[in-house]
Amino acid sequence: MSRLFRLKEKLMNLEPVLGTTITSVKWSGLVQKAAQYPLDFILFDLEHGTLSIEGIEESLRICRLTDLPSIVRVPDSVPNIISKTLDMGADGLLLPRIEKAEQVEIAVRAARYFPRGRKGCGGFSNFRPEDESSTDRYNDNRMIFIQMESDEGLKMLPSILSKFKAELSGVIIGPYDASIMYGTPLNIKSDVIKNFIKKVFSICRQENISCGIFVDNRSMIQGYRELGANIFWVGSEISFICESYAALCESFKEAIEE
Repeated sequence: MSRLFRLKEKLMNLEPVLGTTITSVKWSGLVQKAAQYPLDFILFDLEHGTLSIEGIEESLRICRLTDLPSIVRVPDSVPNIISKTLDMGADGLLLPRIEKAEQVEIAVRAARYFPRGRKGCGGFSNFRPEDESSTDRYNDNRMIFIQMESDEGLKMLPSILSKFKAELSGVIIGPYDASIMYGTPLNIKSDVIKNFIKKVFSICRQENISCGIFVDNRSMIQGYRELGANIFWVGSEISFICESYAALCESFKEAIEE
């Protein structure tokens, strides 16, 4: 079973999945190294950081060749960006700042072939071997995740899932943007954000759909797991580099002070 199919199976069964982010480093060797570890997915962030859609093309190809599932957070629900990202080989999309059903509808139409959407056919890496050049299998094999980052999104989530659940692979919380929108900027441990997280997870459990959250570092995973998360999108290449630098400097300080 390919890692993509295993990921889809885990998401369908609400099993824990682990992924991380690349935000700025476009060297494809980083992806090749990441593929050696039992990550469920790697996410390329086109909303923040310095990556461009053209800049991730080689990395997406390495993901395909190493069987590491790839998800791209697009800047917005824009049809040509969504379609082009998939044509370049992405296995899934993360849609940020979802607050309206129309945003999801636009993405589905751009990401799915007829009759489920209106995607155009093209791109060197559009089809995977698992698709067997079938548009029906293609539609089933590409993942769409939506991101909850505001009270407006929370209020619309039940109706969005009621209409589009069959097209979605999961719901992921962006805690920092949510903290700003709820008036407690960057304080993701405030009562209002804790309540927001619990409500999103509760709605997802009721709808039997995978849910998760961006996690700064591994120390936060258990707490969110206890709240009901099964998708753990942890850190970025930049945060891991900074953690390693901090650990090196701390070890050096301890060594010279002994």
